[in-house]
Amino acid sequence: MIGTWLLLLAIATTLWAWMDALRARELAIHHGRALCGEAGVQLLDQTVSLKRIGIARRNGLPAVVRRYGFEVSLDGSDRHRCHLDIAGGRLEAWSLPLAEDTAAAIARPNHLHLVQGGTQP
Repeated sequence: MIGTWLLLLAIATTLWAWMDALRARELAIHHGRALCGEAGVQLLDQTVSLKRIGIARRNGLPAVVRRYGFEVSLDGSDRHRCHLDIAGGRLEAWSLPLAEDTAAAIARPNHLHLVQGGTQP
């Protein structure tokens, strides 16, 4: 009798883990599309895949951290590797290139000064 309950528990745990992984991948695709839209690049949908999984503390509690890798194109003829990290259903970090027109639109900070020879202006 206990063997049956353990088997059912193992099946339920496996099913939960599978559904959680699918939900996290869909979330990664959603965030990837939004980030690529803001950056002015094209997300290549079929390239989203899980690259790394781990456990980390978030707000004092353990959380599953997943890194998804994907590829983007700046002009339709090139490919660039990118990634985003999702922990606890939230987007935490990402890395992707900017299109040239988007990069030019971002203002450079004017509060930074170049220091040469140990002197400040």
